[in-house]
Amino acid sequence: MKISLIFTANELNPNFSELSFRDESIGFIPPLSLMHVAAILEKEGVEVQLLDMDAERLGYAQALEKIRSFSPDLLGFTLTTYSFHPVLRWIKKFKQDSGLPIIAGGAHAALYPQEIMSHPEIDFLIIGEAEIPLPEFVRAFRKDRNYDAIKSMGYRKNGQVMIDQTRQFVKDIDSLPSPARHLVKNELYANILTRKKNFTAMLSARGCPYRCAFCDQKTPPYRMRSAKNFVDEIKNNYEKFGVREFDVYDSTFTANRKRVVEICEMIKKERLDVGWTVRSRVDSVNENVLDALKSAGCHTIMYGVESSDPEILKRMHKDISPQRVREVISYTKKIGIDTLGFFMLGFPGETRQTVENTIQFSLDLPLDYVQFTVLVPFPDTEIYEYYRTNGLGDYWSQYTIDPQKERKIDLIGTEISREDVANYVSLAYRKFYFRPRIIWKRAGKLRSLSEFKRLARGAFGILRNSVVK
Repeated sequence: MKISLIFTANELNPNFSELSFRDESIGFIPPLSLMHVAAILEKEGVEVQLLDMDAERLGYAQALEKIRSFSPDLLGFTLTTYSFHPVLRWIKKFKQDSGLPIIAGGAHAALYPQEIMSHPEIDFLIIGEAEIPLPEFVRAFRKDRNYDAIKSMGYRKNGQVMIDQTRQFVKDIDSLPSPARHLVKNELYANILTRKKNFTAMLSARGCPYRCAFCDQKTPPYRMRSAKNFVDEIKNNYEKFGVREFDVYDSTFTANRKRVVEICEMIKKERLDVGWTVRSRVDSVNENVLDALKSAGCHTIMYGVESSDPEILKRMHKDISPQRVREVISYTKKIGIDTLGFFMLGFPGETRQTVENTIQFSLDLPLDYVQFTVLVPFPDTEIYEYYRTNGLGDYWSQYTIDPQKERKIDLIGTEISREDVANYVSLAYRKFYFRPRIIWKRAGKLRSLSEFKRLARGAFGILRNSVVK
């Protein structure tokens, strides 16, 4: 049995248009979800081809030729909320020209399986985490193609759509195979924070123990890998794939401080000369944790700051204060770790004054990077339920069924329009990145022509998007 997994060129729903210039210039991140799926399939004896059309710069004709040469039994795709219809367009083309059945999964599949299966191009749908239903599907596909007993799956039977929406979660994530990095070209990957090659992305946990109103990571139960299991993967990446840089994609890597220190001590004990980046919260670190991260090669921490307004932070359930933000970011910089601040504008209660205060706050902090976004109410979040009950309805359900429903979602509960907030986002990028301190620092760290070109594209994107309408 053979399966081709395809990661298509990146396109975004218009609600994420403020990020378009950033996505064009940050480099390429490994398709971690498909690499996990590939590892599950290989464990079942399936021969897997993984095509990253983005990083490999594959056009449609080139990708189709590679697929035909591999001669798979199925084609597999991952579906996300922010790019569902762009991916579906690719699926339609590949299905039409290959004649092969399509299996799909991903975060969006767990949210709107009925709506996704309304598109006849999707033959099979894995709902939620794939580790339990996917091996069962493989065995049924090989044997008698009877999928009736498989939970967490959608399929078609006698012209009818059959869906079991049970969400199954793997309790012991140490038991899972490592992502199939041998199927991708690790040397192709990098981002704006990368300092070494080769580069990859990693996960040390699933879910998140915090309850931010705008985040959907609260639904999966929070499960951590053991320190040893995680460091063993780092060591394998280091020795087998020449990985010298990695980004930990956990929502909050520092949720368990004791484990963070254990991981750092193990990295040093194994003498792994690696650079790495993590995502964190200012209330989940202390000086001991930050010192440990610095000593083990962590060079950048991305903090979810979101706003400088205490009332908005309270509504977000961030449970942090601007003073704590200042203290933690200042200490992080003091010990030599770069910092990136995530900021979100447009949450209920936002006014022009709160927006301008947050932008000024970002300029006052000793940050090296920022990411500003306009609030997008994601499905399966508290803020989405607020939007639904205040006039939006189930936008993402309608969008999944009909691409004609695609539109920018207006802000609700604010004194400022979405368009005005989008203009503030562009202004914030321009104010932050075009300061002499930031420009000279970026220029002093350039190591290659390709890095200069990527930085120049990002700068041009900031200028292009900073024209106030």
